[in-house]
Parts: sequence; structure tokens; C-alpha cells
Amino acid sequence: MDLDQRAAERAFRKWGKPATYDDGSGADPIDCQVIFEQEIDDFDDEERVRVPRVELSLLVSEVGSYNSEAVITLNGVEYSVRKRLADDGVVWRALVD
Repeated sequence: MDLDQRAAERAFRKWGKPATYDDGSGADPIDCQVIFEQEIDDFDDEERVRVPRVELSLLVSEVGSYNSEAVITLNGVEYSVRKRLADDGVVWRALVD
């Protein structure tokens, strides 16, 4: 296990929330930890529009590689993966609906 992996696992132990991950393949969902982040996108045109955005980060060692068909359940709410935002081989972060 390398230093990046250890640091990521420490962060998930501290800030991660219990969740389940369904990769969309029909296999059983996986218990995992996710880090929930809610951001706000600002769009300026004629008027200022603020759009909430939810991002979830997952450990690759728990759920495997990114899958665009995945559904993550956190606190009873199902989030569908919409777009991968980052993947360093240790943690992947996705924009979800």
C-alpha cells in the first residue's frame, strides 16, 4: 500500500459516510464509504443563477473503477452517477443527480 492510498483511507475514515454502491451490472451492491460534497455553480448571463451540485468521492479499493451506470445510496437517497470529475487510481470523484 502506497502513501497516497494510506492518506486516502485515513481521509475516508474521518470524513466518509456509510453508503452502498451498485455498479449497474446486476451484482450485489457493495458497502462503502463516500465523501459527500455540495458545491454551488454560479452562472452569469443576464441574471445570476445559482445551481446546487452534488459530488461524491469513492475509494477505488472499495468499489473498483468508475462506472457511468453506477448508483450510490447515501442516507436513504439514491444518486445516479452523471459524470466522472477525477480519478487518480486511488479515489474517483463523480458528479451525481
